[in-house]
Amino acid sequence: MTRYFSRHGFDGLSYYWVRTGTNLPATIPLQHGFSKEEIELYLSLDFQRLDIVPRAALAAGMPVRWTDMWRNTELTSEERDFLRALREINFSDGFSMPCYGPNNRNAVVGVSRMTPHTDASPSHMALLHFAAQAAHLRICALFADEVTRDRQLSTREKEILDWVARGKSNNVIAEILAISPGTVDTYMRRIYEKLEVSDRTSAAVKGVGLGLIAA
Repeated sequence: MTRYFSRHGFDGLSYYWVRTGTNLPATIPLQHGFSKEEIELYLSLDFQRLDIVPRAALAAGMPVRWTDMWRNTELTSEERDFLRALREINFSDGFSMPCYGPNNRNAVVGVSRMTPHTDASPSHMALLHFAAQAAHLRICALFADEVTRDRQLSTREKEILDWVARGKSNNVIAEILAISPGTVDTYMRRIYEKLEVSDRTSAAVKGVGLGLIAA
């Protein structure tokens, strides 16, 4: 995905899951091409509630340009503060593309970091939207034939995996659950072994794909 969209003039890429039964983004397993400052600020600002673009894209069923959506929408005071904070760090413009999958496993692909030569015409964005949808369906298909391991993850393991998918570190998870960081590390090793993965992002992606945690 990152190579494809970069070849088409977008060096920034994000991939959101959407909470089942809502139009609110839940977790962002893929964030590529954005600075650490941009990512940390965005995640700290309650983006699930205040970023109007992902749910607007899902409602429209077509690519939505960020600046157009913010300019043409009547904003609440909190949404204005959210937008102002992004502008203060020169968060660049981009597009959000809605992607729909089986069993309401929907997502939003965001592309940004455009160059002066990027083709943002409606016809080209329609092509990129098709590619984003195909990528999303491929991700969904990766899990379709796997044996669900729901019974193999304990309640605590699923709880920890859910916090991992929400971007929390082991130390923060330990504070939330009132357990030691060492205990969280132990649970994470068990989760990796059961899901046959070796890193946090893969565990989160697989957890959602297998239905072990909610999108």
